[in-house]
Amino acid sequence: MFSLGQRIRELRLKKGLTQIDLANGLCTPSMISQIESDRARPSYKMLFAIAERLSVPLEKLLVDVDLNLEYVSSYKMARAMVAAKEYASAIPLLRDLLETPRAQISTMDILFDLAECSLHTGQLEESEKLFSQVQELAILRQDHQLLSLVLKNIGLIEFRRKRYQLAVYQWQKAIEEAEKMEEQDVYLKASVLYNLGLTYSRMGQVFEALEYYGRAASLYEGAESLYEMGHVYMGLGMSYKMIRDLEKAAEYSERAGSIFEGLENLLMTIKNKVTCAVLYGQTGREVEAEDMIKAAITQLQHLGNREEEGIAFVELARLYLRMDRLDETEEACRQARSLLPELHLHQAWVNRIYGQTAKKRGQREEAIRRLRMAADGFKRLEEISEWDDTMYELSRLYVEEDDITRALGIMDDIRTYSRQILEKRGIVL
Repeated sequence: MFSLGQRIRELRLKKGLTQIDLANGLCTPSMISQIESDRARPSYKMLFAIAERLSVPLEKLLVDVDLNLEYVSSYKMARAMVAAKEYASAIPLLRDLLETPRAQISTMDILFDLAECSLHTGQLEESEKLFSQVQELAILRQDHQLLSLVLKNIGLIEFRRKRYQLAVYQWQKAIEEAEKMEEQDVYLKASVLYNLGLTYSRMGQVFEALEYYGRAASLYEGAESLYEMGHVYMGLGMSYKMIRDLEKAAEYSERAGSIFEGLENLLMTIKNKVTCAVLYGQTGREVEAEDMIKAAITQLQHLGNREEEGIAFVELARLYLRMDRLDETEEACRQARSLLPELHLHQAWVNRIYGQTAKKRGQREEAIRRLRMAADGFKRLEEISEWDDTMYELSRLYVEEDDITRALGIMDDIRTYSRQILEKRGIVL
């Protein structure tokens, strides 16, 4: 199956036309580029004109074309939003997809994503209802992994309601389902066991907490997951302190401290590698820089340090942007968004890189939107230099569109805000 953009490109090349030739008198070459890469959908009038220019009937343009591309694209966008923790933004998209089901995407997958978004936006009743629907489907299909994931999330709903006994019940069922899987999911089981340990500790049932923390620790140790192991050891230390076994409490606290200290030293080494890679990229050694950042990302994944991993992905995105590898730039940005806390300096950088990518693709409106989001992020964090640079980029975009009024408005904003900051710091011009 071809996408519409692929079919147009194929017919254009067969006819020996450039994108400029095809666009002449119809639209901009940039628009043709966006249509061929399936980033823009032509109107019927535009589609008819393109067919005429290519000397083919409209039906030939559409034959074997996957007309469900827009549906699949919407789902991919929703999944990217979920990964980026933009749960509120994903909900309307997922609901629209449910109203017009297609064979390409499993309804069960959409229901699960919508349930997860509802959970993270505090809509606990809606989330429970949706997870129950997925649970019924998972039981019918005998999908033990999905059933375990659903039960884990229903347990989280009860935990947030502070109904700890019900949370424990759901998580114990989740473990039972996880153990029925042909190929064991160590991280899924370990995370549920850790939740059980934490909950029993909250209920004051320390010996039960110790049992589940211990089981979680053995799984994490086998998987060499140091970050999670450190947190389990902290839980064990606190639990032993509650029953006044101070010797074991000290032992596990020391273990946790050693892990975190070792992680910190290793982390500094990896961060230094990323800094070095950035310098390589700026001095024309892009291939070395890419290899170094990718190696650092792999190490950070093993450490479980999501924030530093997200920062490394931002640097990888900046490198790809410099190399004009725009699809890879956007993918690195998506990874970074999913890893970083919502209010973080590098989330603002992600938006700035998205804006610069959109500008290179000729997507002016998207470039403006992203740069504005970046500027707002830098301003909230009082990163004045980055805010100033981003606002200047934004003003240049308006100048290129001959929107001088808005460009001047931005320059006034820069001047006014800079004066406020200087006055705040005791510097009067």
